Amino acid sequence: MRPLFSALLASIMLVTAVLASEPRTTPSAADHPTADEVLLLTSFKANGQFGPSLSQSTDGVHFTPLNHGEPFFQPPRWPNGQNLVRDASILYHDGLFHMVWTTGWTGRIFGYASSKDLVSWSEPRQVRPFPTTLPSEDQPDNVWAPELHWDPAKQDFFILFSSTTPRERNNVDASNNDGKVGSRYDNRVYITRTKDFVSYRETKVFYPCDFASIDAVMRLDEANHRWAMIIKCPRNWDLPRMPGRNLWVSFTGLDLDHPDFTPLHGPIAGNHSPMHSNDDPKKAMAEGPTLIRYHDRWLLVWDEPAGDGLQLATSADLLTWTHRKDATLPAKEFHGTLFYAPKASVGWLK
Repeated sequence: MRPLFSALLASIMLVTAVLASEPRTTPSAADHPTADEVLLLTSFKANGQFGPSLSQSTDGVHFTPLNHGEPFFQPPRWPNGQNLVRDASILYHDGLFHMVWTTGWTGRIFGYASSKDLVSWSEPRQVRPFPTTLPSEDQPDNVWAPELHWDPAKQDFFILFSSTTPRERNNVDASNNDGKVGSRYDNRVYITRTKDFVSYRETKVFYPCDFASIDAVMRLDEANHRWAMIIKCPRNWDLPRMPGRNLWVSFTGLDLDHPDFTPLHGPIAGNHSPMHSNDDPKKAMAEGPTLIRYHDRWLLVWDEPAGDGLQLATSADLLTWTHRKDATLPAKEFHGTLFYAPKASVGWLK
């Protein structure tokens, strides 16, 4: 190899390595929305017995109903009474919409269905994330708020959800919602993975903590090479240790099989936080968060179910938030999920 060419090649390789190691400051392939995409929000009315609704936004602040505000999916009439569609989480990937949801207040399953256009849906399936071979004290009393994600590192889907098991409920750590051993709810956030929504990897605790926790949602913070997680502490607001009914944020690295969560930051919404719409602790409760990157900022939508309903905030860094009280969101609807979809694939826009 000629010396001049060799030196030039070495310089090119050095510049390439430096660029690859530096944080990305220019728009990436993951930046949204593109000109061909629409920002959508799911929500539901009442107890979830009517099915979920869809809204769209063109500015990330004001949302208008699709399908005249009527449900876009009908709850299945399963024989075991799991007939609700609450907390619907939708993800568009490779030409298909995938949806998971809470089927009931108690039970051991969550629901799954798919669609090409959000109008016509596949036959709903029951997903039982805890195997029947587990002892009774490790079988869940409930499977709540499954949140669907795509993991580009593992090239598979993962679902986060919350469950209380008799073992956790009755242990002596007093992490239950009311701080008392043996009381009804002492949820933990679990994870399961799938490539095809037919077979699932072993379910395990995803976020180990010493307090009850539910409603976890994650988004890839590509610019900082990490995942961001918003999570609810559902413990009573007046407890001396980890008082809750509020939302917190934590971060972890890209390998979700070996998460390394940072200490919780917050609370960022709900009781004991700067963001709530009512000073009454019973009405300030925050839950059902959903998070998405919108151009140069983050959007957070959450629910004040006993107060003023769905709320929206924006942030540049996921730590400092601005409560957008001018936001327009579905009234008297609950627990939404933000997601992007190609405009041409959304049947309700045609």
